[in-house]
Amino acid sequence: MSYLVVAVVLVGALCAVNLLLTLAVIRRLREHSAQLAADRPARPPLVAAGTALPGFTSAATDGTTVSRDFFTGPTLVGMFSTTCSACHERLPEFTTRAESLGPGRALAVVVDEKEDAGAFAAALAPVATVVVEPPDGPLGKAFQVSFFPAFYLVDGRAVITAAALTPDELPLAALT
Repeated sequence: MSYLVVAVVLVGALCAVNLLLTLAVIRRLREHSAQLAADRPARPPLVAAGTALPGFTSAATDGTTVSRDFFTGPTLVGMFSTTCSACHERLPEFTTRAESLGPGRALAVVVDEKEDAGAFAAALAPVATVVVEPPDGPLGKAFQVSFFPAFYLVDGRAVITAAALTPDELPLAALT
């Protein structure tokens, strides 16, 4: 009988130690998760509204010259990359929005990292002026793009009036 009591006490002590170690690990994981969340920005940085675009010049696929003078009125701008899966997902949203605005009211910039921008350009050409450029191209620099996709509203003075991660987040009522 005394062996049985000793065995039960030993198993109880082991369970108590195990419980304490488990609670310590859980507490440490929570601290670690909080630290990771604090280090990661909640949202990627976008150029702030009110930022004037610097001077740039680029050529569109249809031969149009795109510069600060291109923005003669409110314009929807989409920045895409050929290697970005989210860009493929947002492409239909952008084309729908651009189509609803009418001709000359949208600009699409495709950063061609693998020389396969043809599909993007073909999908965007009917609804927007399309510029295909390398990763360090003039429009990417002007909009200070550090991730894709990114969407902007630009007024007739080449000033960014709104920026968002999806076309649906932009106040497109300002364009009509």
